[in-house]
Parts: sequence; structure tokens; C-alpha cells
Amino acid sequence: MLNLTVIITLYKTPSKQLLNLKNYKGLKILIANQTPDRNLKKRLIKLFGKKLKYYQFKENIGLSKSSNFLLKKVKTKYCLFTQADINISKKNIEKLYKFIIKNKFIFVGPNILTKKNDKIKLGNKRNNEIVKKLDASILMMDTKKLEKTGFFDNDFFLYWEDIMLMKKINATKNKMAKLNNVSAFHLGESSTEKNFKIDFIRWNNYRYGEYLYDYKTKNLKFIKIVRRLISSIILIVINILSFNLRKINKLFAEIVGILKFVGYLMKKYI
Repeated sequence: MLNLTVIITLYKTPSKQLLNLKNYKGLKILIANQTPDRNLKKRLIKLFGKKLKYYQFKENIGLSKSSNFLLKKVKTKYCLFTQADINISKKNIEKLYKFIIKNKFIFVGPNILTKKNDKIKLGNKRNNEIVKKLDASILMMDTKKLEKTGFFDNDFFLYWEDIMLMKKINATKNKMAKLNNVSAFHLGESSTEKNFKIDFIRWNNYRYGEYLYDYKTKNLKFIKIVRRLISSIILIVINILSFNLRKINKLFAEIVGILKFVGYLMKKYI
């Protein structure tokens, strides 16, 4: 029996991706859904029974805040931080679990495969290696160590929060490892429905997160922001003429992301 907790955040997750959750049956599992959905709650309760603790938010509060909410609910020493579009076997979960217990690392991650016919690539022909960063789509975590270091930065919404966290961890004595002989399949950005609204949320928060990360790591260049803002406005005009709706949507999202970051700075200093 694995004494760990699986934590997953959901936001308008396609039904087919929920099939991956069956791999966690028998484990303690915490799920935070950022979309009101009674039917989904019933389906998950039926699948996990008493092993499930289900939390539902009225709105999308972002990956950082929802993940931190779940991490604070974890009672076990170790947890598996994952997403609905990750497919990993119980056997590989067990390998991650045994390794982190034995080696006392803060994070342990598998070899991420993005295509069904991908083969495991052994880094430097070793079964595992100490690394400075891991793919945050699935991580075995020592929750006690992470609590001392600090969870995700709540200022981030959807992107860059994992990069910021690992930068913070690398500044400590904690170590991360990648197990090259353990695999998980991840079809990127398929844990959420795809439409203009979702794309807009992704794009504007990616840009917002980029500048926020630069600001927090003291690498922010305001000329970079001004140039991108001007170029986005010009490109919107060009793409309106060619009626490229997807491109227009992305460019508007870029502008919103920039303005969102400017708003963040104004709240901080004004």
C-alpha cells in the first residue's frame, strides 16, 4: 500500500482525459475542480469512493492557488502532483514513491513521453540523474520539505509558477531527480477543453507569467514590454485585414497579459 496522496486540479477537463484518473484508484486523492459540475463530482465519487476528497470552486482561481489549496490539505508525507492528461501506471508510481523515500529528495519526476510510440530515452545512459528542473506536469513530492521551502507563488496564475518554484528550490540544499527508466505519457495542454476563451486565458496568462517571472528574478526590461505591446497592436490591424481570428485572439491576449502585469505593478507600488 502506497502511503501517499494524489492531487489534481481540473478546469473544464474533457471527459476522455478523466479516464486517466482510474490509474489512481485505491490511492488517497484530492481533486479541486474550478468549474461547477455536479455530474463530474458524482462520477469521481463513484470511482474513488471514500478515498476521494473533492473540492469545487465557483470560478477559475488559477493553477497556483488551487494547487496550494490542495497541498495544504495533504496529510501524508509524500504526494503525487499530476494532471488529468497524464497517463502513468501504478507500477511507475510505485517506482517514484520508493525512490523518493530512499533518497530523500524533494521532487522526483519520470521520463515524459509525448507520443504513444515514443521510447524511453536514458539520460547519459543512467537510470536516474540529479537535475535542476523537472517537467511539472507530474511530480512525486516530499510535502514536508516543500512546506518548509514554500509552495507555489500565488501571484502566478497558470504558467511560470513551476519554473519559479524550482528556482527557489535550487537556492536551497534540496535536490530533484529524474528517473529515466520510469515513464509517463503526457499529451500537452489536453487537460482542458480547447476553444477561443480557453486559448485566450492560456495566452494572456503565459505572457503575464513571463513578465512576472522576470520581475521577481530582477531581469525585467521595460523596453521589452513596450516593444511587444506596440508590435501586438500593429499585428492586430494586419490580421484583421486577413481575418485571421485565431491570431487576433492571441494578439489581444498578449495585450491583456501585458496590461495585467502593469496592473500588478501599479497595485504593488501605488
